[in-house]
Amino acid sequence: MRIVRIKSEKDLSDIRENRVFSKHGSVVALGFFDGVHLAHRALIKRAEDIARQRGLELVIFTFSGDDQLIKSGAKRLFSDEEKLSLLEECGADCTVIASFGVLSGAPAESFVTEFLADSLGAEVAVCGYNFKFGKGAAGTPEALEELMSKVGGEALIVEEYTVDGSPLSSTRIRELLSSRMVREAAMLLGKPYFLSGKVSHGLGLGKKLGIPTVNISPDPYRFLLSSGVYATVTEIDGKLYPSLTNVGTCPTFDEREIHTETFILNFSSDVYSKNIKVYFVEFLRDERRFSSAEELIMQINVDKNKTLELFGDIKWQELGLN
Repeated sequence: MRIVRIKSEKDLSDIRENRVFSKHGSVVALGFFDGVHLAHRALIKRAEDIARQRGLELVIFTFSGDDQLIKSGAKRLFSDEEKLSLLEECGADCTVIASFGVLSGAPAESFVTEFLADSLGAEVAVCGYNFKFGKGAAGTPEALEELMSKVGGEALIVEEYTVDGSPLSSTRIRELLSSRMVREAAMLLGKPYFLSGKVSHGLGLGKKLGIPTVNISPDPYRFLLSSGVYATVTEIDGKLYPSLTNVGTCPTFDEREIHTETFILNFSSDVYSKNIKVYFVEFLRDERRFSSAEELIMQINVDKNKTLELFGDIKWQELGLN
């Protein structure tokens, strides 16, 4: 998948001058796609089906979550790089990711005629029923249909996606994660929610106790999970391992700011400085203060056995993991 980043007016100018896109046509899926959840995947699949039927390129257009102008105060489900990796799974030939400020001031008509049609070569634009675009978010799905028609293209508006009678939204997933309902969140995401990052050195307490852990420090704008102990799956160098993850402050010892510590079961290799993903599969228990290190070790062994029993002979594909 090609990735085109629009961070400045110069980047936008380069695209307009056809330095990035050729004149062949495309089907463009439009959205913020902050969770790349089942509703987003269904929309992109509609766009992909049209692209393959017509022999066109599938392009996904999205905004960067790094720009807090988009959803002020809302914590992000995934970082930009994580979102891009998930969008690649959806079969995109190219993803265009833009800083919100670069395109937010363009009138709705200019966004469609100059950017979608001229720059991206859009013959078909696909968006959700509540998609807004252009200056002041004045552009509506109905306006997209009209404007695409004027440039000889068309627009497809995808209706609201529901699960169990309720709309599927990123807000709904955030609420599930903050309530520790990670299994339910996974059903809406299509795979378990994950945190990723580079393994950093902690205090070394786990190693001293004979329970070595790996630590990652996600972006604070991403910390959606409530504290507690979770059964997880850790991905290292493309391989998956059962694991046990504590989200919290480690109250038994010197309390620290909230972070994650993951005990990878039956694993002993050095992973410091490696990038890993930790998928959250099941909430096991609350984080709590223990009276001694020995009591903590006993509880971790109980948690370990629960995790191994939970996974059993399960195949990772059953969790949406490869």
